[in-house]
Amino acid sequence: MPSEGKPQPIDTVAIAAPSDVPTTGLWLLTDRRERHTAGLTGQTTSGASAADALAALALGVVIRRTLNDQEQRLVLEGRRHGATWEQLAKSLNVADPEQVRSAFVTWAQQLPESEATEALHLAGNGNDQ
Repeated sequence: MPSEGKPQPIDTVAIAAPSDVPTTGLWLLTDRRERHTAGLTGQTTSGASAADALAALALGVVIRRTLNDQEQRLVLEGRRHGATWEQLAKSLNVADPEQVRSAFVTWAQQLPESEATEALHLAGNGNDQ
């Protein structure tokens, strides 16, 4: 277990689906996923099981969602501070700034109304590079 002292929920919970994953820091999620994949790839001597594969897959989904949300929140901050869609696309290694804006709009539409209003305003119409 990576946590020092008292075990954290991420250390002890059985994970078979994304809904089983407790809210915790990204590094704890990746550590738990690595422990499950290590057995599957022969990096440890412990016996791997289907449960390890399921847990690693579920944790991967949660990690991806977390990173996507963090990325979009950084795009929001970039827009708040004057970054253009072209600059944001370059930072994300995306050739088309409209792809970045479109992903941001899709994300923003899922926010609570108070946050969505500002985010969609910052998204503009895409012509403000």
